[in-house]
Amino acid sequence: MNNKVVITLLRALLMIMAGLLLLLGLAVLILWWSNRDLPVEVLEQRYGGDNLQTVDVQGVPLRYKVEGQGPPLLLLHSHFYTMRMWQPWVDELAGDFTLIRYDLTSHGLTGPDPTNDYSRRRGIELALGLLDHLGFDKVSVAGSSTGGALAWYLAANAPERVDKLILINAPGMPRVTNKYMERELPDWGGYLLYLLPEALFKPFLQAPVADKSLITDEMVHEFHQMYRREGNRLAEFQRLLGWEKGDVTPTLAKVSAPTLIMWGEDNPQLPVEHVGQYQQALANARRVETRIYPGIGHVIPLEIPLQSARDARAFLGAGSHD
Repeated sequence: MNNKVVITLLRALLMIMAGLLLLLGLAVLILWWSNRDLPVEVLEQRYGGDNLQTVDVQGVPLRYKVEGQGPPLLLLHSHFYTMRMWQPWVDELAGDFTLIRYDLTSHGLTGPDPTNDYSRRRGIELALGLLDHLGFDKVSVAGSSTGGALAWYLAANAPERVDKLILINAPGMPRVTNKYMERELPDWGGYLLYLLPEALFKPFLQAPVADKSLITDEMVHEFHQMYRREGNRLAEFQRLLGWEKGDVTPTLAKVSAPTLIMWGEDNPQLPVEHVGQYQQALANARRVETRIYPGIGHVIPLEIPLQSARDARAFLGAGSHD
C-alpha cells in the first residue's frame, strides 16, 4: 500500500471520527437543553396549588402549606418526592388535624440550601424554624423514608417538641439489601444529572413500589419538572455525597415519644426485618406500635394512602370518619 492510499484512509478516518464527535456533542447539547433548569416561578404556577406559602428560615425559602384544624401534625416527605405526596392524607385528615407540610431542601419548590448542608441536624433546624414561625410549640410528626429519618432525629434531639411519632419505611438500620447509598460517588457526578431524560424517571420511580401501575406518565412528568427546579440537581447530589451512615441506635435511644412504625412487607429498599431492629432501638419510647402491610413496597402514602391515613388517625387518637 503506497503512501497516498494510507494518507487518504487516515483522512477519511479522521473525518469519520470528527463527524461522530460532532454528533455526540449535538446529542449532549440536545439532552442538556431538554433538561435545562426551570425557574421556580414557573413551577409554582404549575404545581403550587392552593395555600402555598414561603418563609425564609436561616436563608432557605421554605415552601409550605398549613391546612385543616385540630392538633398539629407535621408531614415530612420521602426522598425524591415533594410535599404533594401527602395530598391524600391531607384530604382524609384535615377534619381532625392541622397538617403542616413543606418541601425539603434539594426537593420540589424549596430548592437548594445556601449552606450546602443536607445533614439531619440541619434538617431539624429548618423544621423547628418553620414550627417557630407558625407558633407551634409541640407537634406530632409523620415521616416517610428520608422524611422518617428526619422525624426520628427530630424526636430524639428535641423531645419537648414532639408529641407522637410515625415512622414510615424510615432508613437508619444497617442495610441487608440494596446498598446503593453506601457507594462512593465522584465529585463531578452531579453534572450528569443534567443529562437524565424524562424517560428514565419511570423505571426509577417504579422500582420501590409494589404496584407499578401507580406510577403514571403524569406523575413522571411532574417529578422530572420538579427535579429541574433551578439548583435542585446539584443540591440533590450534595445530599447524596453527604449521606449519613453509621450506628443510629444511640440517637434512637433518646426517643421518648409514642411511636408507630409503618412498613411495606414487600419493601425492596429496606427489608421488613428493620421493623424488629427499630423496635429494639426504640427501647425508651413510651409505646411502640407496628403496622406491616402485605403486598406493599416502600412508598406507603402513595401505595395505600387511605388505609395508612386512617391507621395514623387511630394511632394519634383523633375521631374516626368511617
